[in-house]
Amino acid sequence: MLLFWRARGDSKALHQPSWRLAAFYADDARVLFHGRPIIRGRAAIDAEFRDAVRGGPATLRFVSDEVIADGSLVVDIGRIVGPTGQSKYVCIYQRQPDGSLRMLVDAANSDGPPSTPTRD
Repeated sequence: MLLFWRARGDSKALHQPSWRLAAFYADDARVLFHGRPIIRGRAAIDAEFRDAVRGGPATLRFVSDEVIADGSLVVDIGRIVGPTGQSKYVCIYQRQPDGSLRMLVDAANSDGPPSTPTRD
């Protein structure tokens, strides 16, 4: 996510309208957030972000631990630090015909305690 946030000025990106945030994603992108079903496609991502920013901007800091580039794909692995704790992410970007990068996969999950499996 660092590449995306760096392009918009780090956490200031969270002050943007949802459609601007969604514009950084590929048309067929997938978002995998902790405890949620997969969100598929830019329109669904826009709707998800619209709901998320409705309560006002979040204060988050994105720390990229590793960026791997190979051909048309770039992988960004890092951490998200916020007021309630830390989480981690992996983003896969795909180079577009014009040379720009769009997020193809955005996966983030919490560093909270692991869930305890239930037994039937």
